[in-house]
Amino acid sequence: MNESRQEARRDVVSCQICLITLPYDFYGKKTPYCPGVIYYDDTYLLRDPYNPEPRVVAVAGVCDLCSTIACLDCSVFYTKRFCGRCVLENCESLPPQLVNSVKNKMQQVMDNQTQLT
Repeated sequence: MNESRQEARRDVVSCQICLITLPYDFYGKKTPYCPGVIYYDDTYLLRDPYNPEPRVVAVAGVCDLCSTIACLDCSVFYTKRFCGRCVLENCESLPPQLVNSVKNKMQQVMDNQTQLT
């Protein structure tokens, strides 16, 4: 019963690329749930629902270039958080393996959106 009350208080964040809506418990670099864990960028974090110990799961972040909120499937962290669109627009400044990985992810996102319409 206590868990359902906690879930009811959760906020949600929507990826502005694939439009998925995800629950989160905290936004920032350092969560009160895991004081020893510090993220490099402000991140949307969810308490791990499958672990009785206090752990968190990152679910989304904000692109450092365009401020787009993007889930982890539609973004990448490479010194800073970048959404897939910004990676593709700035591919000459990033490692080719990273760009290829993002291209594949973004193609899957586009395919999924096409199937939904």
